[in-house]
Amino acid sequence: MLGVVAAVLTTTLVCSVQSLLGAVAVDKLVASRSGPQSRVGRSGLDRELLGQGAANIVSGALGGLPVAGVAVRSTANVKSGAVSRNSTMLHGVLVVVAALLMVPLLEEIPLASLAALVMAVGIQMVSLHHIRTVTRHREVPVYAVTALGVVFLGVLQGVCLGIAVAVAIALHRLTHTRITHEEEKGVHHVRVRGQLTFLAVPRLSRALHLVPQGAHAVVELDGSFMDHAAYESLQDWRSAHTARGGRAELAGRRGGIRTAGQVPSAGCRCRPWTPWRNHQSCFAGTTAAPVGQEAAGELARGISSFQRNTAPLVREELARLAREGQRPAQLFLTCADSRLVTSMITASGPGDLFVVRNVGNLVPPPGGEHGDDSVAAAIEYAVDVLGVRSITVCGHSGCGAMQALATTGAGGGSTPLQRWLRHGLPSLARMAGGRHDRPRLAGREPADEVEQLCLTNVVQQLAHLRAHGPVARALAAGELELHGMYFHVGEAQAYLLAGTEGGTVFEDVRENVREGVGRGEGVHGPVGSTNRGQV
Repeated sequence: MLGVVAAVLTTTLVCSVQSLLGAVAVDKLVASRSGPQSRVGRSGLDRELLGQGAANIVSGALGGLPVAGVAVRSTANVKSGAVSRNSTMLHGVLVVVAALLMVPLLEEIPLASLAALVMAVGIQMVSLHHIRTVTRHREVPVYAVTALGVVFLGVLQGVCLGIAVAVAIALHRLTHTRITHEEEKGVHHVRVRGQLTFLAVPRLSRALHLVPQGAHAVVELDGSFMDHAAYESLQDWRSAHTARGGRAELAGRRGGIRTAGQVPSAGCRCRPWTPWRNHQSCFAGTTAAPVGQEAAGELARGISSFQRNTAPLVREELARLAREGQRPAQLFLTCADSRLVTSMITASGPGDLFVVRNVGNLVPPPGGEHGDDSVAAAIEYAVDVLGVRSITVCGHSGCGAMQALATTGAGGGSTPLQRWLRHGLPSLARMAGGRHDRPRLAGREPADEVEQLCLTNVVQQLAHLRAHGPVARALAAGELELHGMYFHVGEAQAYLLAGTEGGTVFEDVRENVREGVGRGEGVHGPVGSTNRGQV
């Protein structure tokens, strides 16, 4: 009887640990593929264990092997496109069919090949990024002991050894940790005093769940250590809270994060990519700038905010770029309008885009009379020296240069602005040439003549680009692609240019990515998968 009890308990622990770890791993994989706002829910761990227990009772009564969830098969399932639990049911049906009808065929498969397949998929599951994160949080001993224990002793022994090492390390680091939740002037403050390890994660989760959905929350960390389990729990909550419309800020004393004394007041509306005026309440305690120096003060405060909050996050990447030099894949030519933040609307970072901005996103044709050395030099440098693979001309709604062209024609003038706008006259002539080939937005016509001119101008500037020698040579060699883009400022909506039989259409970028429109004809030719991903 003791032997039976020991076998049952061992099977229960091994299968439970394996199933729960597999469920957590699959949840993270699904979340990384579908995003925090996905309708695909997380696994119900209690239901997982109940279902596994019922399955093991039936399997044992029939003389079968114990049942456990396996991360390898589940990972292959998700990577094959699974989006719901129906895929798991289908997987089970296929296993039953194979077990009942394909036994002679399955017996012909060498066990060594099956083992190699499982090993290959398992190795693919190892994330170097995860290992680097564990290293930063000083969890390498736990990771290494668990992995070695599982490989050489078994799942149960490896997990037990990992837990023992984690407890020992936590006890070594752990001092008294106190977690409180308070609401002050509409802002929910979760304060953590002391070291934040996995032993405090349950209390941290309870405190975070007291924050209502959509609320403004500030988590203040006052300690020198946070282990990987606590970090992951905090980041998961932060992603879920912001996805539901809430605001979540982290305040601490280390790593470039604000100290608790610098937490913005309840009226602060600081968010990434917002104008300086939304940050005024954050500097309520600072001395007002003298008249005439207010703009300089805004710039200084913005730089100060960057040095405190952003520089620590990008310093390593910028140091790498400083060592290796710039290798952008895109030349992005757009308007100088202050409402166009190129890195925001393209979700790009340092080193991704070689940006050229001017009034009206104009590309003067080459030649002594019409040419412009500034734009031409940037094009030559980007194509011949940097070797960019794609050039994008981006126009936008409400463009002041296009408004001037549409209302006055800008046929001549003596000021620098008037002389510059003459490069937009071909766009005006193109729009006046006929309505049959006018570019339009997918799903609707342009709102007015100015928006029509903004769209037409993008197409015309692409034609000017093709006339430049470096661009023409790269296009002929198949080493370069041209793209058109239109950004509607008021709607925060981007459109990509695509050629169709009915004329030139600016397609919704979301539809482009989702339905594969981007692989169709562009303004130059087929858009390659690499560039489509970058655009």
